[in-house]
Amino acid sequence: MKNFRQLVTEFHYNKCGILLSIIFFILFFVPAVFYSFVIKLKNFLYKLKILSEKSICVSFSSNSIAFDDESAYKNNSKIICIGNLTTGGVGKTPVTIEFCKYLSKYKKVLSLSRGYGGKLKGVNIIRDYEKILIDDAALSGDEVNLIAKNAENFAVVSSSDRLLGANFAVKNLDAEIIVMDDGFSNRKIKKDLTLLLFDINKFIGNGFLLPLGPLREPLGEIKRADGIILIDKENTENVQIERISKFLEEKFKKPVFISKFRADYFYDIKTGETINTSEIQDVFAFSAIGQPKQFYHYLKPYNLLDTRSFDDHYVYNDEDIENIKALAKKYGAKYIITTEKDAVKIVSLPVIKDGQKNSAVSETKILAMKLKPEIDIEKILAETGFKI
Repeated sequence: MKNFRQLVTEFHYNKCGILLSIIFFILFFVPAVFYSFVIKLKNFLYKLKILSEKSICVSFSSNSIAFDDESAYKNNSKIICIGNLTTGGVGKTPVTIEFCKYLSKYKKVLSLSRGYGGKLKGVNIIRDYEKILIDDAALSGDEVNLIAKNAENFAVVSSSDRLLGANFAVKNLDAEIIVMDDGFSNRKIKKDLTLLLFDINKFIGNGFLLPLGPLREPLGEIKRADGIILIDKENTENVQIERISKFLEEKFKKPVFISKFRADYFYDIKTGETINTSEIQDVFAFSAIGQPKQFYHYLKPYNLLDTRSFDDHYVYNDEDIENIKALAKKYGAKYIITTEKDAVKIVSLPVIKDGQKNSAVSETKILAMKLKPEIDIEKILAETGFKI
């Protein structure tokens, strides 16, 4: 049975019935008007320079991080923002990882995330340039932990205050390029390159602002971006891609790039062993992500028997996993498959590490699907004018 949040998501993307749509419209109209007023007022204040975006600064005179422009200098470090205009599930985290991997061949690169869903406060080094220092998704947040586990020669820091986190990264980790996972709506920090991601199939949904629709910002704020990346997770027909690309290019005069996602491989979340895709058949899947249907779409060739979806950033417990395994057994599944984002959250649970009492149920392996974006980063940087 779908919960309230899942029903709202269907409403945002025009996939629920007329009666439910009317109810949600009445329920969310006034809050959406208020939200719209607040967002537009904030952006207007930035336009008038009453509020200002701050560059990364480090104090000359002390060991503390300084924000006073009179006692600070702007260094040569650069900020890249991988953002989105709509609510979750677009693919920012895999794209952030790819950008960090590419740029780390030339500079000292650091990924900066808010750490949504984590328990850590302040600024935290999740990974330095060599090893993971905090390997607990419950503490750091699932997306930050996922980035750290996929890091190659780049550091990972979490901070709810992005400006504070960026200054810390420059001062303590000598970061030359900071790639922000999300942060388009955060205007406190000045970016050198802003890329907006859209899901080609979801796009802007019903076109309304939260909570009436999926938009975090008015569509016109695309003008603040330097480029747009359309994420294609479902092998979309070229006609639809061309239609949306043309609309964005003509209306906002921004370069538009296409990134197709593909299932790279599957691995056992407990052992890390890569599983031959030819062996995978009769699967049960579960996830707690923004757009679960797209994840399940990848599993159809493997005879997807059934699925179980949780709210985005859901915190699993042993009972959840036991129930999932019991459901998988009921359907006769040979494998249980989840996302990398979910895998980092459940791998440390006792039911995974130590097995479970019911040995007949515990035989079913839980695999994670490695999703990889095909993205031409060199082309994106060249056409947006970003200099490494």
